[in-house]
Amino acid sequence: MATHLDEIVAAKRAAWSGPAAADAAARGRRTAAVPGRFAAALGGPEISVIAEIKPKSPSKGQLLDPELAVPLARKYIDGGASAISVLGDTPFFGGSPELVRTVAEHPDVTVPVLFKDFMVDIRQMKLAHDSGADGVLIIARAVGDALLTDLVQTAHGLGLDALVETFTQDEVDRALLSGARIIGINNRDLQTFSVDLDNSARLRRDIPRGVLTVSESGLGGRPDIERIAAHGFDAALIGESLLSSPDPAAQLRSFTGVPILEVAS
Repeated sequence: MATHLDEIVAAKRAAWSGPAAADAAARGRRTAAVPGRFAAALGGPEISVIAEIKPKSPSKGQLLDPELAVPLARKYIDGGASAISVLGDTPFFGGSPELVRTVAEHPDVTVPVLFKDFMVDIRQMKLAHDSGADGVLIIARAVGDALLTDLVQTAHGLGLDALVETFTQDEVDRALLSGARIIGINNRDLQTFSVDLDNSARLRRDIPRGVLTVSESGLGGRPDIERIAAHGFDAALIGESLLSSPDPAAQLRSFTGVPILEVAS
């Protein structure tokens, strides 16, 4: 039986099966990528928050009018976001490369931007680059070992930081072998969309020093942020709890200022 992830990845592969898919990247980038800019934003002594702009989701439906993406980005920055994640996928999440570009190139957006999509083709790295992003999210489960390594190394070659998202120990191992310098651990299983907040803690201990770590999904309040900080995470990627808040800036402030505990690796 096909899962949510299977459906999304199959659709993405079909969309990238021909040459026309790369045309969206043809305009080029307004300013050159600064290698390491996204990673540097996550490297402080306190938990960094990557705040997400996600117009819709398969499980929650419509979350945000894309026209409000830049005003929301301003609120995120006001609330202390270290970086902003913007969905580049249209059919399932209501984003687009153009939405990423709109946020990334806006003069009020002074923090790095992460291009978040389901990466299945090497050409998507150039699309992320040309959309103005500083980093790109790659889901380990969506691709094989060789393509995972190619995606990570191509991103690095374009001056983008690659955040490789994982959910299992095997995926963490594969991410490390790919050369990933930032590893995300998703608390939401993308096969079932169920949430397990203990997943980050279980897998974090086997990631060596020098690799940045991000806890993703299911983080609803400051106690959750304190919990992942106690396990040595560098950052949290937070979406729906901010998108559903009547005051995203205030909500985000409640997540910041949490010191990271030093843990043995």
